[in-house]
Amino acid sequence: MKRLLSILFVVLMCFQCLCLTVFAENTEYYDCNNIQATAANCDIFDDIGDLFTGSNANTTAKINEQVYLGGYPLGITIDGDGVTVIGLNEFIAEDGKLCCPAMQAGIEINDVIVELGGRKIYSSTKLSELANKSNGQALSVKYLRDGELRETTIIPQKDLSSHNYRLGLWSRDSSSGIGTLTYVRKNLNFGSLGHPITDANGNIITCKNGGIFNCSIDGIEKGKKGAAGELKGSFCFDKRIGNVYANNKFGAFGTFNTLPAFCQELISVADISEVRAGKAQIYCTLDDNVRKCYDIEIVKATQQSSKDDRGMVLHITDPELIDKTGGIVQGMSGSPIIQNGKLVGAVTHVFVNDPTRGYGMYAKWMLMN
Repeated sequence: MKRLLSILFVVLMCFQCLCLTVFAENTEYYDCNNIQATAANCDIFDDIGDLFTGSNANTTAKINEQVYLGGYPLGITIDGDGVTVIGLNEFIAEDGKLCCPAMQAGIEINDVIVELGGRKIYSSTKLSELANKSNGQALSVKYLRDGELRETTIIPQKDLSSHNYRLGLWSRDSSSGIGTLTYVRKNLNFGSLGHPITDANGNIITCKNGGIFNCSIDGIEKGKKGAAGELKGSFCFDKRIGNVYANNKFGAFGTFNTLPAFCQELISVADISEVRAGKAQIYCTLDDNVRKCYDIEIVKATQQSSKDDRGMVLHITDPELIDKTGGIVQGMSGSPIIQNGKLVGAVTHVFVNDPTRGYGMYAKWMLMN
């Protein structure tokens, strides 16, 4: 028995050395592109755990699916935990005096209200509804300030003009922005962005609800060394074309209400083992609002065996795209990457010191979410 345990210990030590070698290679690879690899060591230990528990087995299965190709801009909203206070306002109460219940309760701009009168708050509509139903009774308020949970009491006042009980604040109940659709599945489910939607502190917003909307690109802020560019666009909230049900490390995912008109032809999804360094293309929509194909080069394709982001290093080579955007800009996240006639992944990040280069995520990991 002791001999068997000794042999097992030697095997494990050898395996650990192998993993540390891989970590060293990854560190050099990230460092040469000015990217920190502080989380890489955690990924290694996650992989070791998966080898013993078998939880990683499903990631080795090959993708055998066809999807409709994206490359179109989407307006995306995500409703998370609580609503953010974006303004405080005084109003005339029934007694004819100016008042601001929120200010009197100590609420400040940028506080996140998560509970009112013992009820969870997910939207500004719900916040106003509960305030109006209070009939002027004091309500407990739980809110976050700089990540710290606090509690106070607020007494809604009746607005002389609207005759509603109000708190005297304006709030924002969703994060919204522009991203690019990567693919649409036959069941109308879609994947986009290839990275999470986060708050101002970089935390992934928990998705309670969300929507997608038609979007038009109105202009381009060209990227340059040291400053990421941006696609500037607009979308209207009155025509929701689908819902968002998940926001995680691998993107924003949801379902269209109906199959979009551009979904005409299906494209096969490549397995990670098929992706190679070499010529490829991306599809995206710029300020002419026409989806176009642009040439790129996959500089490196890491053969990942478990779900992770940043699987590919990309280099924009198309003169037209470089002339218009300078390379990869904000809003292009999710642009589908095509190689040898198959969908291989999505554009996710840009290198700040070289906007013609960035990262891509494998489509396989997005489809598994």
